Order: sequence, then C-alpha cells, then structure tokens
Amino acid sequence: MKNYERYLRKTTEEYDKKTIMSYFCRIPSDQRIIPFISTIKGKHILDVGLGTGYYTRILIEDNEVTGVDQNPHLCKLPIKVYKGDATELARLVEAEKFDIVFSIWMTEYLDEEQLSAFFTESKKVLKNDGRLITTVISKYGFGFIYITMAKMLRGIEKYNYRKKQIIKKLKGAGFTNIQIIRLNSWLCIPWANMVVAE
Repeated sequence: MKNYERYLRKTTEEYDKKTIMSYFCRIPSDQRIIPFISTIKGKHILDVGLGTGYYTRILIEDNEVTGVDQNPHLCKLPIKVYKGDATELARLVEAEKFDIVFSIWMTEYLDEEQLSAFFTESKKVLKNDGRLITTVISKYGFGFIYITMAKMLRGIEKYNYRKKQIIKKLKGAGFTNIQIIRLNSWLCIPWANMVVAE
C-alpha cells in the first residue's frame, strides 16, 4: 500500500488532527456510519487499517476486536494489532476466522489490484456467514474533489471507484449479497459509499 508509510513518524495526536475534508466529508458521513456500527454486538471483528481506533472504540464496547495496520503504534487501545496491510490478511491472522471484516477510510489507499486482493483476503478470513463492512470513495461529487486535491496539493496518490467496479470486484472475491449505501458530504453532496457484503 502506497502513501501509508508517511504515518510511520506520526503520533496518535497528529494522526487524529482534523482537516477541512474531515469537516466537509467524514463528519457528515459519521451520521450514518456510527449509528450503523453501534448496533453490532457480540461479534469477532477484524478491523483493517484502524489507525488510532476512532471507530474501534465503539466496536470494542460490545465485541471482540483485532486490528491490522501498517502503523500499529498509532493505536493505544487494549487490543491486539497485527503489523501488515489489507492484501495479506490470511497470512497475518493464520487460521483465525471472523464474523466481520471492518475497514473505514482505508480503501482510498488501494489501487485496483490491491482492492481486489483486499476483498479476496477478507473473504478468506470470514466465517461462512461473515460480513465485510468497508467504505470506498466515490468517483463523483466530493469524492472526485477529495482524490484530486490529495494528489495536487499533497502529492498523495489515492483511489476512488464507481459502484459497478466495487460490485464486480466483490463478486469476483466470492461475495453475493452486496449492499451499497451512499455517504453524503456537507450539503448532502455524495462523496463515498459504505459497502456491506456477505
């Protein structure tokens, strides 16, 4: 995964610093994401790319959570965090199986090949009735602006995808029951999608 190494020297506090895009896009999206994940109870969850554990704090209240991140030093929560990335989940967790693979605001770092690998690896580590819950930046609205600004202003390569691309890759990984939930930015302009797949 490119561009993730820039967090190697970041502290938890620096990582959690809010940006303009946080206020315009992520905080409005949390109005859908947080109520949704707050209903998850009694599950064994693999949180991929958890960063400092912003959403993990909610999940650990009623679930058993294990993390995966290239920069595990960012998470100070009392959970096990494997050092690695989204394209090697089965190797990292070995024979362990999960009810949910959960990953919020991580797929923007994955090119097409890596996104397919993440979906395939998620399927491998899920139980038979397990679910993948993730977010994918949209090609439209603020999604396009977000990706363009990351490259132009900060020199960071990020990726966004159309719904058809997401569905095709999920089906290729073996998921059949796929739900795409639109996430809006400020002023209700779309910018990302939450994906729930079984």
